[in-house]
Amino acid sequence: MREGIGSVFLYNMIILFIIIVFGLLSATISYYKAFKVNERLLYIIDKFEGYNQFSEAEMEQFLTSIGYTYSPTGQDGCPDTMNGGTLLTAKNAKHLYCVYYYSDDRGSQESGRINGDNEPIYYNYALTSYIYVDLPIVGAFKVPVYTKGERIYNFSDDQRQGVRI
Repeated sequence: MREGIGSVFLYNMIILFIIIVFGLLSATISYYKAFKVNERLLYIIDKFEGYNQFSEAEMEQFLTSIGYTYSPTGQDGCPDTMNGGTLLTAKNAKHLYCVYYYSDDRGSQESGRINGDNEPIYYNYALTSYIYVDLPIVGAFKVPVYTKGERIYNFSDDQRQGVRI
């Protein structure tokens, strides 16, 4: 009789172990995919030298092609500022991602140096995309993934040209 109870307990332990392992594996894969999306979107911003109508169109095309979750409500989930950055994402975007602009991204070595017309030497973009999780018992929720891009040197008088705020 004791062997029957022991085998049920052992089966429960095996099932619990499998659920935990597959949960961690799916969480890792989802985070990796969200990080890849962020890196690709930052590459598109660098390619078009900033967040403008051309980079926005290519970002939307890329997100549609990979099947990124559609957001019918627009950019309601994006805070207006994050870590000192200003939100630039268009309110009519089809997918939920947040692009932030950092106007002055100087390191400690360049803190006293400024370009000719009091323009910052470097500027930067950061991006937040979301991992969507829909579990049967818990429900649906999203987890933000924040990535900050490389510093971009300010060659022009106004690096924000063509940017819609």
